Amino acid sequence: MDERIKTIRDLEDKKTADIEARNRLFEELGEILFSRIGDETPFQEQSGNTPGGILADYRTLQKEIAESEGIIKGLEADIVRLKELEESIFTKEKEQSLLEKELDEIHTQLGKALLSNSDDPNDTFKLQEGSLLIKIEEQESKLEELEGREGGILSWLGKSAQIAVSRTLLLKNRSALQKIYRSAGKTFLTDPSSDGFSQRAVDGETAGIAENAQVLGKQLSSLAVDLAMLKGERRNMGDIFGPEGSPARRIMGLQKHISHVKGEFPAVYLRFGLLAEGESGEALSPILKAEDDVILEKAESFKAIIAKDELEVEKIKAAISIDNEYAEIEKTKKNIQIQKQKITAAEEMIAGFEKLITQAEEHIEILKKFIRENE
Repeated sequence: MDERIKTIRDLEDKKTADIEARNRLFEELGEILFSRIGDETPFQEQSGNTPGGILADYRTLQKEIAESEGIIKGLEADIVRLKELEESIFTKEKEQSLLEKELDEIHTQLGKALLSNSDDPNDTFKLQEGSLLIKIEEQESKLEELEGREGGILSWLGKSAQIAVSRTLLLKNRSALQKIYRSAGKTFLTDPSSDGFSQRAVDGETAGIAENAQVLGKQLSSLAVDLAMLKGERRNMGDIFGPEGSPARRIMGLQKHISHVKGEFPAVYLRFGLLAEGESGEALSPILKAEDDVILEKAESFKAIIAKDELEVEKIKAAISIDNEYAEIEKTKKNIQIQKQKITAAEEMIAGFEKLITQAEEHIEILKKFIRENE
């Protein structure tokens, strides 16, 4: 391969590197100038590739980032708040469950105490209690009898089945009895004068149980209000997030947007820095300082090197073109020589053909003469 082609490639690579280095200088200068301007407005025109126009583009990018970062902070706060809500709701629901269980037990204690003090034969709860107590007593007696009964293997199998049935019925009736006590306690707290209850049935211990139940009821009511508010706030936050997805997903999208916008700053820095070059530098004179000359001198040096390398490349290309033209001339000369040789051969062939024609014509004349002489 022609070494000059390799030289051109090396020079082109060097030129690319020098252009990039020069652009970085102007990017650096542009960034310095933007930071020097700050929040000021030193330029009147605010459009196009003018100092004011590029400054407006720069501030638009800054605004986009600031707005996105503000939204991210809001979403992060929402995430923290949502977590707090979930924890508060979980804690309060757990507390609610424990209080409800405790209140059920107190209702049961209250109902049992009230029924033990009741002597009203028309008391519905008292009648239900009596019926269940009789069944429970019968089932307990039956269980004692079954468990004490002896017999063979078949008898034992039958006894086991009867014991299982009796225990199930016993548990069921005991559970029903607890429900009656609980219902009686709740009913009394709702309306102490209903279902045969009277103030005389409430002794000191029963009154204390009733008071505890009322305290727990108020606590549960307060908890219910708190839970409703917390769940309402959680629901509202869910409505705010809406179809755009979870806060984490929105934050990820905004962070990608910020990265994209930040990627546009170097081009804006470069556009602004380039305005400081040559005669156009007058436009930036209000903000340029003597210390910027170092960057401008380096940039000018790179510009001269790039121009020199470009000239060298053009000279090498010209030399290669000259050689190519010479080669083309030599090739053409050879083609001409070949064509001339072909022409000479063709002329010789034509002369031979013409000689044959002349000989044929002479022979014809001899033959014609022979015919005339012998007529």
